[in-house]
Amino acid sequence: MTKVPDNRATVLIVNDDQMQLDLLRDFLEPEGYKTFVAQDGRRALDLARTVRVEMVISDVIMPVMDGMELCRQLKQDPHTASIPLLLVSAVRKEEAVLREAFEAGADDYLALPFRHEELLVKVARLIERHRVERRYRNIVEQAADIIYTRDMAGHIRNINEAGARFFGRPAFELIGKPLSALIGPEAAARDVAEMKQVKGFEPIRFTDCLRNALGEDRYLEGIVTIERDLQGRNLAVRGVVRDVTDRRLAERALEKQSEEYRLLFEANPCPMPASRVPMTSSPERLSASAKSR
Repeated sequence: MTKVPDNRATVLIVNDDQMQLDLLRDFLEPEGYKTFVAQDGRRALDLARTVRVEMVISDVIMPVMDGMELCRQLKQDPHTASIPLLLVSAVRKEEAVLREAFEAGADDYLALPFRHEELLVKVARLIERHRVERRYRNIVEQAADIIYTRDMAGHIRNINEAGARFFGRPAFELIGKPLSALIGPEAAARDVAEMKQVKGFEPIRFTDCLRNALGEDRYLEGIVTIERDLQGRNLAVRGVVRDVTDRRLAERALEKQSEEYRLLFEANPCPMPASRVPMTSSPERLSASAKSR
């Protein structure tokens, strides 16, 4: 009998109160979710790094490591940064706590007591978003083109494996690096200044020549777009860059060959000489001509 793959969404529940742990499990498991549990942030951090977790639901106040610090630690680690985190608290509900939670990187916040349906809606929405983003990331990582995002000051926010291979460094090492460390200070300063001046919404096309990690000059063509907030202020630059070196070299070789043919043609005084032997000079026709005379 073939075993059906377990494709259930996995949720890590973090709470030092066993009653709250059991309550959340009783809410989620009948809906088809697979749950893991931890009673402090440190244990939760270890679990999130060793098992596949698609969402974390964490209490705010806990021993060893509280929910706020757990959130910060998860979001700072490239391996767990994409996991959505829902903070839950029955004690801290004031607006300052909400602000602190979102500054720590929380994706949503739920105050106790809450309705059963409210929890399920938030969990379903965050997990679906996570799965969609994961599929998108897989597409991006498998792309042959360099795909990156940087802030308006020139610091790299995201870059895919194609970009990591081009610059010869792991992607996580490039995150946060200034653009100048990758393309040089002059080119970076020019790029940052130009992007800050962009006002329209049309994609911007560019061509450039950069040296890769092997020291090879590579010709690149790219398209960049500007991310903006609701007020229209520039927030970030997203770029897709393709290595067109082989095509460019082939085009140059063809242009050189065409130019050589042109010069050869122009230098030849008789580029298409006529045949010195008349078309009527075959033995049969010569013989016929002699008989007629």
